[in-house]
Amino acid sequence: MSKTVCWEEMFPDELRAAITRCPVCYAAYGLAEPHGPYNAVGLDFLKARALVERAARAHGGVVAPPFAWHVQERPEFDWPREHGVTQSYCSSIPADLFYRMVLYQIRAMDARGFHAGVLVTGHYGGLESDLRLLCEYYVRRTDSPIQLRALADWELIRYADYRGDHAGVCETSQLMCLRPERVDLSRSVDASPIGRFGGTLFPTPDGRTPSAELGEKIVASQIERLGVIQKELLEHYTPRADHQAPSFHDIAALWARFEHTTRKYWWCSRTYQEYLDNVTIEFPGWEVLGE
Repeated sequence: MSKTVCWEEMFPDELRAAITRCPVCYAAYGLAEPHGPYNAVGLDFLKARALVERAARAHGGVVAPPFAWHVQERPEFDWPREHGVTQSYCSSIPADLFYRMVLYQIRAMDARGFHAGVLVTGHYGGLESDLRLLCEYYVRRTDSPIQLRALADWELIRYADYRGDHAGVCETSQLMCLRPERVDLSRSVDASPIGRFGGTLFPTPDGRTPSAELGEKIVASQIERLGVIQKELLEHYTPRADHQAPSFHDIAALWARFEHTTRKYWWCSRTYQEYLDNVTIEFPGWEVLGE
């Protein structure tokens, strides 16, 4: 049995054995963006990757090779200008490029013989709904038996009233648990020139302070929830002897159709002003769109 759960670290025979043993593929998503002066800029990805690795070790499965590029490059991340910094430090790519890459990843899971794929994004705010559309469309148009679930990591939390944040008590505690060397609260500042996106002063107004102990409780609830999801997906998988995963050519055509049909409904298609005004276009359903 392999000592690692990471796809890219396994020998070929180890990967074959791991897929046979537990045909679940975990994929982690996130980008590098400022999370206060006290967290590593890669918090979103580091958090998601460590979560799925823990889940695979606890429940079985394989963790897909890493990809720490993601969507959104917001102007509020151009900080702090008073120190001469005039760029965002975000590892951002356009939304269409990111979603197209995810579609090819799903196809790879299907082609490698996985029965289920669990996509966990540590960067959230609404784009998780776009990922769910993509998963639905893949299964709908390919008739693949693969079971897919896409979630923001905050949706997995089942501890107290924590439901995610940005560089706040929740995320910072998670990173203190998962990658403690990537948090340094002594770097905190009294005020940020860009408000909450620049970080939070601890303790918060309600008296909360991040800690590894709190992070462990939050993370433990997430790992438990991932185990439940994995079990559900495997139970719902029904093999088809005649199923063949689509080719690269098939996926290229599938992507073109998906983008043309759904792009205006993507959470990531909103302009920055629409984001500030909370303007969205409701997805009407596949049947209405003729899909």
